[in-house]
This record gives sequence, C-alpha cells and structure tokens, in this order.
Amino acid sequence: MKKLMTVMGMAFAMVDGAYANVGVFNGSGQTPIVEKTDAVQMVEEEVLMTPRKAKGPVTGSCRNFDPMDYRCTFKLRNLKDEAVELQVGFPLDIETYRMKGVHAEDVGKLVESFNFSACSGNEKFKVRYVPQDKEKKFSKLFLWTMKFAAHEERTLVVSYTMEGYLGLYYTLSADMQKGDFDDLCKIDGGLLAGLFKTGIGEVHMYVTGTGSCWAGEIQKATFKYFPQDFEAYLAKRGALDETEEERKQRQEEKGKRGKEARNSSRGVRNLLKPECRLVRCWHPSPDKWTRKDDGAGRFHYELAFTPFRPSEDDSIILGYVAPPMPTELDDVDILEDVVREFVKSNGGNEKEYLRDVKDVVLEFYGIKTGNTRIAPFIDKQCWKGQESPDQLSIALKKRLEEKR
Repeated sequence: MKKLMTVMGMAFAMVDGAYANVGVFNGSGQTPIVEKTDAVQMVEEEVLMTPRKAKGPVTGSCRNFDPMDYRCTFKLRNLKDEAVELQVGFPLDIETYRMKGVHAEDVGKLVESFNFSACSGNEKFKVRYVPQDKEKKFSKLFLWTMKFAAHEERTLVVSYTMEGYLGLYYTLSADMQKGDFDDLCKIDGGLLAGLFKTGIGEVHMYVTGTGSCWAGEIQKATFKYFPQDFEAYLAKRGALDETEEERKQRQEEKGKRGKEARNSSRGVRNLLKPECRLVRCWHPSPDKWTRKDDGAGRFHYELAFTPFRPSEDDSIILGYVAPPMPTELDDVDILEDVVREFVKSNGGNEKEYLRDVKDVVLEFYGIKTGNTRIAPFIDKQCWKGQESPDQLSIALKKRLEEKR
C-alpha cells in the first residue's frame, strides 16, 4: 500500500506531460524551433488510437503501464509553384525512467522503445533525435526531412506506442474550466471536493497543437478510438492489480481506529481501492464522441471536425478514473468519521453534511436523490450520466439512505 500511495502522490506531475502531432521544426542543431510554414498545408489528419493491456500486472510498484498504439495519417500538400524541403518532427514526452540507460545519440534504441516509424509510400524516413526544442516547449523530438515537388501531395504515416500514466487523477469532467473548478471546491465548504474529487486513474493523450504550424487550415480531422477490448479488461481488473501482500497491508491500515484513522486525509485514502470501478474521463467528454458499429459485434468511437483549427485546448484525453466510493458497510464509517472531523474544524450542520456525502455516493451508483445542495457538484463529475453496472447490496443501500 505504501508503494501505491507513493506512486499516486506523483501522478499530478505525470499527467501534465503531453505528446503532440506532426509539426515543422527548423534548425539543424540540438535546439530546433517550431515555426509556421506558408508552403505546405496539412489537408487531412486521421489518428487511430488503440489501448492495450500491459505485459505484466499493473500494480502500485509501477513496473508496468498499459500502452496505447497510435497510427497517424497526414495528407500534406505543397502550395508552391516550386519544390519545397522542410524538416518535420514529432514530439513525445516520456517519464525519466524510460530514459535510463538510453542516450540521446542512441537513436535506434529510442526508436525501438516507442515502435516509432515515419513513412510516405515506400519511403521510410531516417530520423534524428533531440531532447527538446529551442523554446523548451516540446521534448523528446524525432525529426526528419521531407521534400515536395511543386504542388505535390504526400501522405505521411507516423506510428508509435506510448505507455499511459497511472496515479491520482481528478474525477471531474475534463471539459471543466478553471472557474468551474474553483466554484466546485467551495460547495459544502469544500467537504465534497475533499472527499470525492480525486481517485485512482490512468490516462492516455494525443495533443493536436502543433498542427497549427502548417499553412492554411486542416480541412478534415478524424480521431478514432478503439477501447472495446481494453475496457472489458479494465472492468475485470479495476483500478489496479493487487498482490495478496498489498491487499493485506491495505486492510490492516483500514482497520486502524482512533484519531489518526479519523483524520480526513487518511479516511479518503482508505476509500481509494484497487478494485474500484473505473469510469471514463475523456476530453472531449464521452457524449461528444460517436459510436461506430461494424455490424459484427465490434465498435469504436469517433470525433470528426470539418475544418479543424487545432489549439492547446483541443488535446485528446482518454482517461479512466476510479472514484473513492464506498463498496462495504465499514466504508460508511469512514465517511461519517471524516464528516465529524470536518465539522469539528469548520463548524456547520453535521446531519446536513452527512446527508450530502451519502447522497453523492447514491448518485454515483445511479440512485437519484433529489438533493439540490449537491447538484452543482454532481453536474461536474465525469461519471454523471454514465451507466452504473454496480449493484449496491441491500445492507449498504439501507445504510446510505438511513435518516439521522
């Protein structure tokens, strides 16, 4: 359990990492700079994203992470009457542990570690690697040169594999704005946010911002996500795999009573369980994606834009988060302890706070409460509107609904 909490404590720094689509990077040295071109247009972009199960158990030790396979197809067109040559690049961002024992000059090992390839027709580009661009905005750059005859149109295909991030992750809708977040943390004096806004999550990303450096606008962009097998695996696994030893340690810690166990941060931590159900936390939100069925039992999800004007806010985030929700009767004891501790420190109506906390849990399990006080908080949760396959036990449901 100590390993799990250590990893989760690092996660916010990890999730900020990003990797972007293909762009124009001028400069021959070790510090190229991203620049806009007026010569070559990105006419179309299609990105296929397929998450996979890790080769080993995904535990708190962080030895394994679930990877995502990316296949990106770009249609590029020379708008000039003469031949054009430019250096294009694909930035990736990885954790330090991936770089151990691999030096920047060992491009072959770096390419192999990401299964990275860049091709156009029968031409496979020889790539070079630089740690970052001149402005230090992008890192882990693969660069290569492309040549275009006058008005030539070329199709560039970039493929690679990236591991996802694992750790603490917000349960809030990824479409929230900063003002929404600040307001959310004030509801019930911050009690609901303190209890429920952070869970165990894993995240994959695709950042589109570098697409803005091409000439003109992208006429069409399509993003396709294939999570069918991956989500079936997550439904069985839960937030994490857990060894018997880790489970024993977690149960022992949860069983501790006294003032330390009633402390708010300890209480919330005891509700973060590896077996908790993961829910989608996507940006754009799941309702913005269109499900496509092939008629043979297979499906995927699509986002399509015509035209597409990428910006920093257009990043594709495909996350899953397990909120800290009670699954057993003694978990409700934890909620009650946290509420009592909160009231001692902040004042307020204990019965009202406790009702709000329990109603959030009921809403997560798909049971409508009609509690208007918690409605603004529920509205900003990523799990609102998602189907809940969980079945509350009669005893737990009764405990959550009981009057005090």
